[in-house]
Amino acid sequence: MEARFLAKIGTRPTFTTADARRVLGHKKSDPTRQFLERLQTKGWIRRIRRGRFAVIPLSSGGSQTPQLHEFIVAMELASPAAIAYWSALNHHGMTEQLPRTVFVATNHPVRRPPSQVLGMSYKVVSLRPERFFGIIKDWIDEMPFSVTDREKTIIDGLDLPQNVGGIEEIAKALSTVWKQLDEAKLRKYAVRIGNSAVAKRLGFLMETLGLGDVEKLRSAVTLAIGFSPLDPTLPHKGKFNRRWRLLINTEIKI
Repeated sequence: MEARFLAKIGTRPTFTTADARRVLGHKKSDPTRQFLERLQTKGWIRRIRRGRFAVIPLSSGGSQTPQLHEFIVAMELASPAAIAYWSALNHHGMTEQLPRTVFVATNHPVRRPPSQVLGMSYKVVSLRPERFFGIIKDWIDEMPFSVTDREKTIIDGLDLPQNVGGIEEIAKALSTVWKQLDEAKLRKYAVRIGNSAVAKRLGFLMETLGLGDVEKLRSAVTLAIGFSPLDPTLPHKGKFNRRWRLLINTEIKI
């Protein structure tokens, strides 16, 4: 029975307890959970999160680890989910840094999000629904996953620099891939995100790096009166830039 079950369920990357119940032909009163616990104890499946599992293929050898890319696993940690922040920067080739944590965005609070799954670290970032946009589909190992597009990845990094390793990573990304970015979409997203500090940081970086039409950005956004730190991850010390209403607390070196 176990062999037949694994042969059928192993055609999909992950499965739920309900999937297992259907494959086994169990009723709700049948011991499906106990069956899955036995398979896990024997090393044939691994729990990704509560109620969701992955099959451990024979090709994994002694590691007994499901052969799933971390982005595919990330899609199972929340619904909807999108690879975002530092992980998206790396995926789009906008940083040379390889983050040790996989960043995942979703549009609702997640109770007790897992921080470690199958030996990888994950950070689930819960966004307000109106900030969950700019998502595209991509593929890896013939499996689909969602990821923020280049422009939204930049905007997210300006919104929460702590999730991309600081504002300097965004400055490097802008300098590296500016010709691949849709400037109109970047302006649109800077307005849509609903955080004036994003537009301030974007404008300052564009002006400092000599990129794009800064005046078009200024006319498209409303800059809040208060001063925002250029990089909120660093001490709030530095010079005030009145044009962009920013506290310049770090030097941009590209």
